Amino acid sequence: MKTQMKFQKILCLVMLILGALATLLSFVWQTGAWAGLGGMIDNVYKTSTFTAADGKYDATLYLDVQGFNTAMMYCGIAMILLAVVLYITACNKRRKYYISNYVATGVCAGGNIIMSLILMIMNGIWLGKFQNVDFAAWKARNDFRVSLGALNSYNDSIAWFIVAFIVYILVIAASVMLILNLAWKIKLMNGEKRLLNGETVTKSATPEEPQGGETAEEVAQ
Repeated sequence: MKTQMKFQKILCLVMLILGALATLLSFVWQTGAWAGLGGMIDNVYKTSTFTAADGKYDATLYLDVQGFNTAMMYCGIAMILLAVVLYITACNKRRKYYISNYVATGVCAGGNIIMSLILMIMNGIWLGKFQNVDFAAWKARNDFRVSLGALNSYNDSIAWFIVAFIVYILVIAASVMLILNLAWKIKLMNGEKRLLNGETVTKSATPEEPQGGETAEEVAQ
C-alpha cells in the first residue's frame, strides 16, 4: 500500500504540472511560424500583405486560428482546475478512497482525455491548413520587405504543432495511469478489507481463555 500511495501522490502532482504545461502551451503555440505569418498582416485593414494562389491560404489564416488558440488556453486552465480537485478531495494522500475520490478521479481523467483528443484533432486540422499556406508568395513578399529594411518574418517551421501533440499525448497517458492507479487502489483496499475480516473471524472463533483458575476442561463443561 505504501508504494501505491507514493505513486498516487506523484501522479496527482504530474496531472497538475501537465495542466500548467498545457496552459503555457496556449501562450507560446502561436510563436515561431504563426508569429511570422501574423507579421504579414496589414494591421490597419486586417488583410494579407501577400496574395495566395487559388486553393492556398494567405496571412489571414493567422486571424482565423485565434479561436482555436483561445480554446487551448481554456482547456489548459480546465486541466489545472481538474487537478486541483484531486487535491481538494485528498486523492493524493488518502489511504482509503470514498465516493468523492472516485468521482474526482473519473472526472479528472475523463475530462483530460476528452479535451486532449479534441485538441489533438484540431491541432492536426490547423497543421494541414498551415501547410497549405502559399509559402512561395509569402517568401517573395518577405524578401522584398527585408530588402527595404524590414525584419524577416518568414518561418515555415511546424515545431509547435509537434510540441502540442507531445503535450496532449502526455496528458492522455497520465490520465490513463490515473485510472489504472484507481484500479490498483481498489484492489489493495479490497485486499485489506478481506484481511481485516479474516482476522475478525479468527479472533471471534478463538476459545475463551480460562479465568479464575479454571481449567480448560472445566470451561468446556
